[in-house]
Amino acid sequence: MADTENENLKSLEAELKSTKQMLSMLLDNIPGGVMEYDAESEKIGYVSEGLLNIFGCSEKSFREHFFNSFELFVYKYDRTMVREQIENQTMFFDSVELTYRVRGLTDDIVWVYHKGRLYTDNEGKKRFLVVLNDVTNEKLIQAELQRNTEQLFMETERLKLIEEAVDNTEYDYNAISDIMETSEKDREGRRRVIRHFLANKRLGDVIHPDDLDTCSALFEECLKGARKGTVEYRIKSGDSRDYVWFRMSYASFTDKQERVIRVIGSAKDITEEKKRTRELVEKALRDGMTGLLNKTAMQSGIEKFLAEGDVNSCHAMMMIDTDNFKNVNDTLGHDFGDRVIKFVAGCIRETFRESDYVGRMGGDEFMVFMRNTTRNIAEERAKKLNKAIKRDFTDRGKTVGISCSIGISYFARDGVDYESLFKAADKALYEAKEAGKNCYRIYRY
Repeated sequence: MADTENENLKSLEAELKSTKQMLSMLLDNIPGGVMEYDAESEKIGYVSEGLLNIFGCSEKSFREHFFNSFELFVYKYDRTMVREQIENQTMFFDSVELTYRVRGLTDDIVWVYHKGRLYTDNEGKKRFLVVLNDVTNEKLIQAELQRNTEQLFMETERLKLIEEAVDNTEYDYNAISDIMETSEKDREGRRRVIRHFLANKRLGDVIHPDDLDTCSALFEECLKGARKGTVEYRIKSGDSRDYVWFRMSYASFTDKQERVIRVIGSAKDITEEKKRTRELVEKALRDGMTGLLNKTAMQSGIEKFLAEGDVNSCHAMMMIDTDNFKNVNDTLGHDFGDRVIKFVAGCIRETFRESDYVGRMGGDEFMVFMRNTTRNIAEERAKKLNKAIKRDFTDRGKTVGISCSIGISYFARDGVDYESLFKAADKALYEAKEAGKNCYRIYRY
């Protein structure tokens, strides 16, 4: 019976040896390589011949180089990522898949695809059995594709900017060499090339001083990372002292290290557009009949001036009402009434300075805001206006006489804001009307 047991034992040992040989052949012939390591201590156990071939070394050199540790096997800059991914995946699965870098024995970087399975050995310890494949070439191809894609995107964006308008001026700044190239031609008909553009602060050579800070700030932002936007600015027109308006669409581009390498732009001359806009704005601020500022423009202009002004200065606000204007309309007709309004507006314009705010508040009522004046001068102008406007108008045998009543308030005695000065001047105007018209009154507390 003992002989039978010995025969069975020998048979099992032979079968085990054969199984180990087959397993070893299988592991060594798996594409890539195989590694086994302790899940807790991360000490490396088994390594296959295929894994050693990836790094071109012996098992002894492999273990000495990586200190027999899976943590040290992983490239130092990827360790945190690898640890987090393994922890996240093993919360739900007993298998792990990820890609990371390994620094080889000759300091070369090897990208590996890691597919592992967690299992429990005979001693109850958790271990990882991992299949590793060298994917360095695939990563290099991906990086090249990414670089080509970025380059294509950059050139596509550049073409888009150029195509926005045929007459646009193109700008192409190389952040590495500090060279600005523009589509503007030099005397030989070649594109202008400006070297040491940033170092020599060439941006300030042509940009209007009032726009330089804005343009410089945007240029600095473009050099910090990928940016895209538009900006409006003025530049010198050739050798003249005149400036023209431009609107530029710009974009900055980075390489794979997030370093800005190019800033490109396409600028369009918008001088005529700006001129038309100013004309429209000016028209919106003016009274259609008299050309004086309208009520909205008067209020906003005075409010802005007071907000920026000196509280110790003297300014005068005058409310002016045309006396007997209703009789003009009723007796001589509305068309004649329009002529009277224009006459009153002309008298006011001639009486006051160009620096004063002069406006029509509506109907036959006007306002003047005298900046930086004195009480004596303001009252002399009020007297002069009373005299200038007093007049008789005759049409088809009918005569109507007009004059004006004026109410005056002073900054800062009667108020420091538009509303307070307006109310004070309006109250003084009422007193002038009550006093018999064709006169002025100063606001009294």
